[in-house]
Amino acid sequence: MLFADLPKIEKPQRANEVNLRIMRLKINIHLFLLAVGLTFSNALAAQITQQRMEVEPKAGAGIFRPYFYEAGTDAVKSIDSKYKPFYVSHFGRHGSRYYSQPKSWQQTMDCFEAAAAAGQLTPAGDSLYAAIKSIYDAHDDMYGELAPLGAVEHRQIARRMYDREKPVFLSRTRNKVRCVSSVYSRCLMSMANFTEELSGLAPSLDVSYMAGKRYNNEYINAPLGYDFSVEADKIIDSLKQATLHPEALLSLYFTDAAMDAVVISDPYAVEMGLYYFWAISYCLDFLELDITSMIPSEELAACAAVDNATKYAKVAVSEEFGKYTRIKGLKLLKDFLVKADDALKAGSDVAADLRFAHDSAFLPMCALLGIEGYPVYTIEEAHAGWNAADVVPMCSNLQMVFYKVKGDVLVKILVNEKKAVLSSLKPVHGIFYRWDEIKNLIEGLENSDYDYYNSENKSQNNQLYE
Repeated sequence: MLFADLPKIEKPQRANEVNLRIMRLKINIHLFLLAVGLTFSNALAAQITQQRMEVEPKAGAGIFRPYFYEAGTDAVKSIDSKYKPFYVSHFGRHGSRYYSQPKSWQQTMDCFEAAAAAGQLTPAGDSLYAAIKSIYDAHDDMYGELAPLGAVEHRQIARRMYDREKPVFLSRTRNKVRCVSSVYSRCLMSMANFTEELSGLAPSLDVSYMAGKRYNNEYINAPLGYDFSVEADKIIDSLKQATLHPEALLSLYFTDAAMDAVVISDPYAVEMGLYYFWAISYCLDFLELDITSMIPSEELAACAAVDNATKYAKVAVSEEFGKYTRIKGLKLLKDFLVKADDALKAGSDVAADLRFAHDSAFLPMCALLGIEGYPVYTIEEAHAGWNAADVVPMCSNLQMVFYKVKGDVLVKILVNEKKAVLSSLKPVHGIFYRWDEIKNLIEGLENSDYDYYNSENKSQNNQLYE
């Protein structure tokens, strides 16, 4: 039977119909009520996501979606022929990569391996196991590393930046490019590919490099003042229990004997593990695997919605926990401010500042600037209507391009190479804003942020480097 022909999954009426040995522990009253209250919106979120994914499967891959560029979205009309770009300040997430760690899908792999060894997989299970094993084996000693596709993505972004802003990189008076990276090799490799491409196009550039934990903690990925991950996980667990159907899903792949014998401590984690195998496969395009048809679309969509909510809860500026995550975006924006002011000094020879890091700073930064697509939602609202794949794919980037004439400095902002509109500022023309107004916006964020410095528990346990 083809997977596309599989009947729609319906949640079993009783757990013993699928004979899973160990089910979730009893959820407390708070989570139960929350799950009941979320049921309708959760179903709607999965339905919307499924409709998108049937047309464009990658739209459900969340933060694992490879970078995508839409030609024409960065085009702007010239406001005055006298305005010339002279400086670029950039932040880029690393490119497409291998999955970050085995922990999130190890239980999935263990269950399939045990059933396969006992000859207790269905034909559908055999096919899916072969596919996820190929992905799993490809990760041997490569977890978290940049994939070949990631190198290509950064080179393409660098070339387009050069083509758009040639006066910046061909200036006779400005030729210094300052680069900073987090210590993770996927970011260092992204920086290397980006700058090598840029230097090949403009050989006169003088490129310098810096990396270290100081740059992780000072502004690229600032430690959070409070470890709220346990609280966030309670909300995410309720979403999983309200929307996922791991028992029915696994019964498609495991024989009755396997369902009776295999001990699954967390069936929801096993289902999410399958989702992560599927999502990361897009980054490993050299494997030439497409397992979309092997997993029912409604269940992939439900997992995608849960994953969106998880990323939003732990990294974005949510209503529940945003006061803790904002510090990352604030520190990064202040670095934009300090380095831009330095580049604006008379006689400066700085053409560009390039930063390479992770989504955990990119999402709060965009939210604090008030850029469309990065709203302040509750986690429930994010689950129902926010899609990480659209706004924070691999290689997500923000570019501030500075123009000047007679002392007037204007800035255009591109997010993922698309024109960005700042909700709280009025542009001078089109998408050009006065730098002084952007600077005032950033400086005004200081007093409204969570007081990280006076926090007693400066935990880094919830540090996320995706």
